[in-house]
Amino acid sequence: MARGSQPWYYYILVQIPIYEFLPALGLFLAIFVGLRRKPKPEPIIEADTVNTDEVISLLEVETNSTIEIVEETDNAVSEEKNFPNTFGLLVWWSFISVAAFSFAGERMPWLTYHMALPMILITGWALGRIIDTTDWAKLKEQHVPLTIAALMIFVISLTGMLFALNGPTPPFQGKDLAQLQATSAFLLPMIVTILSAAGVTYLFREWTLREIRNVFILVVFSLLAVLTARAAFRASYITYDQATEFLVYAHGATGIKEVTQQAEEISQRTTGGMGIALAYDASAPDTGVSWPFVWYLRDFTNQRSFDQPTRSLRDSVVIIVDEKNFDKIEPAIGPGYIRMDYIRMWWPMQDYFTLVYDRDAAQPFPEDYACKGALSFLKLRKSKDYTLFCEGFTNPAIRAGLIDIWFDRDYTAYAQAKGRTDLTLTTWNPADKMRFYVRQDVASQIWNYGVAPAAVADVVDPTEGKYVPLSADLVLNVALENQIPLNAPRSLAFAKDGSVYVADSRNHRVLHLDLEGNIISQWGTFADGVSIPVGQGTFNEPWGIAVGPDGSVYVTDTWNHRVQKFTANGKYILEWGIFGQGETPESFYGPRGLAVDAEGRIYVSDTGNKRIVVFDANGIFITQFGSAGFDPGQFDEPVGIAVDKEGTVYVADTWNQRIQTFIPIESESGLSFVPGKQWDVYGWFGQSLENKPFIAVDDNLHVFITDPDGYRVMEFDNDGVLIRTWGDFGDSNTSFGLASGIAADPDGKIWVTDGLYNRVMRFTLP
Repeated sequence: MARGSQPWYYYILVQIPIYEFLPALGLFLAIFVGLRRKPKPEPIIEADTVNTDEVISLLEVETNSTIEIVEETDNAVSEEKNFPNTFGLLVWWSFISVAAFSFAGERMPWLTYHMALPMILITGWALGRIIDTTDWAKLKEQHVPLTIAALMIFVISLTGMLFALNGPTPPFQGKDLAQLQATSAFLLPMIVTILSAAGVTYLFREWTLREIRNVFILVVFSLLAVLTARAAFRASYITYDQATEFLVYAHGATGIKEVTQQAEEISQRTTGGMGIALAYDASAPDTGVSWPFVWYLRDFTNQRSFDQPTRSLRDSVVIIVDEKNFDKIEPAIGPGYIRMDYIRMWWPMQDYFTLVYDRDAAQPFPEDYACKGALSFLKLRKSKDYTLFCEGFTNPAIRAGLIDIWFDRDYTAYAQAKGRTDLTLTTWNPADKMRFYVRQDVASQIWNYGVAPAAVADVVDPTEGKYVPLSADLVLNVALENQIPLNAPRSLAFAKDGSVYVADSRNHRVLHLDLEGNIISQWGTFADGVSIPVGQGTFNEPWGIAVGPDGSVYVTDTWNHRVQKFTANGKYILEWGIFGQGETPESFYGPRGLAVDAEGRIYVSDTGNKRIVVFDANGIFITQFGSAGFDPGQFDEPVGIAVDKEGTVYVADTWNQRIQTFIPIESESGLSFVPGKQWDVYGWFGQSLENKPFIAVDDNLHVFITDPDGYRVMEFDNDGVLIRTWGDFGDSNTSFGLASGIAADPDGKIWVTDGLYNRVMRFTLP
């Protein structure tokens, strides 16, 4: 199982440099020492140099001493013969471990241990070899402790000087505070470096080059050992629960414990035990917050899980919601809750994913890369921006930030250099978020959770008391034999004969159905202009559909950014529209809603460009109105559009959470539309690609809208007064999975498309 989808260089450029730098450097030291090691020569005794007395004396040695000498000699010979095998094995083990785990499917931080083990063993041998081959008895007379102390000071101060020189603000650049601090941070270690270098040079005056090299290596590795121990202690006891550590992977964040502790305290203070009414999100496909709350909430006796937020959650005092249901929870529970945001699970920063491996990269390396040669060697190149690898060499601010991350796990400088605000413990990304809701009437008693111990003014949900249990008296599933079932149906419109047209969005077709669900006709195939050329009658998710006075059918081909006109039987007539930012009337960006008035004028809600564009029946531009904003006549994500029998235009101004009406005005300069009424909608809270409501107006001038993430329909009178709502989550005849398109038929019955359960539902109003 290839968990994590880490790049092939994950261990080489991330885990080993951050945590196992000592054994990695020790491996190369061991290779250097091992290849230079000279085998011990076997002793040769020449006959003419043998002293008879010495031989006799040796023979008189005690038996035990003789055995010890023989054993020591045998061990030395055995060690000498086994060295090539042992040395070769450890080197091979070290390199093959890195190669094998880098090639393997799963690349996780805990597997770094298997690569570090052989490197640790061979590093220990190399350092032991250096210690054994150093003449410490001779160096005893050369002030060894003082020399080592001076050498340590030299190495530390030189490192500090280099860090200061390569910081985001180089020294000697000016006189403002930051520049003076940078100069000071460079000068102090530079002075110490010079003084310690002079002292070390003086103390080394009688040392051989070999002795200097051995002691220098031991000092450097001693300092690296201190850094390794520091990193291990910090990762184990300080930042063990934080994604600032690259050892933390898909890790439960501290918010889990905080939420559990708060829920427990609220329960104890309000029920005297663990019986508080608590609900937690267990929605598919990743089971919501079930991991790890199933375990953390095990002692709560009145807990329950939910898959979709519904109004039944209002009985719960505490609710824990997963990120994917943020858009749906507040319409379900209403305004009577206090919200707190937390991180549930997080991953380490993964900017290193921007390193791209491309053996056949055609793009040349920019000439200003200081790391051009390294990139060429590693076959790494930039994709859309400088790769992290190159930035670490060429950008002083990034380089300083990476050093802070390596040394202190401090992301402040790096985040500033990258212009990011999501690298603090409260805003961390990548992460899975959650929300913790506490009912206001309870929170008012728990002042230390953000609400003063006083009466809280009730926030009225205007839909309270307006719900009616309305059941569909007709459901069309279009699942007949040899027929493709609906797939995310959107808008629908009626022909004069009572039959209905449905924009079957993700089947990229239009369906013409009778009232029994039988298919009268269908047309359309998929084309996106990339994999398949766009042609007449092809679609890429049609959302809007409308029928003209002459029976012509108009369809918004949403992601091909155009409107198409067909005969009642689906024969292509014409089209207009191109992708654009509204530079011209025909420059659409994801048009969705569509309506036709009694005069045959076509109204297109150009959703992405936040405007309504009006054409005649032949696609000739007449006028347009609307722009981005919140003022009357402005829009934010306009989707549904309808025209009543008096010619008034109604627009579902989705992200402004309101309905706006527009009055047509005929003048000498032409047709124009002025803002009329507007009223708020307690719904449309989400901003997902699915939460796109449609709107309809019946002959009584009642306005009907869908609230997709609220699983309901709302009915208003002509003044915006809410009359009723109906629907909840589910697949029954009284519920919706995703209320989407809506239309009123000539008999006053309301038809709704369910984009999740792929059906068309008809409701008869009380």
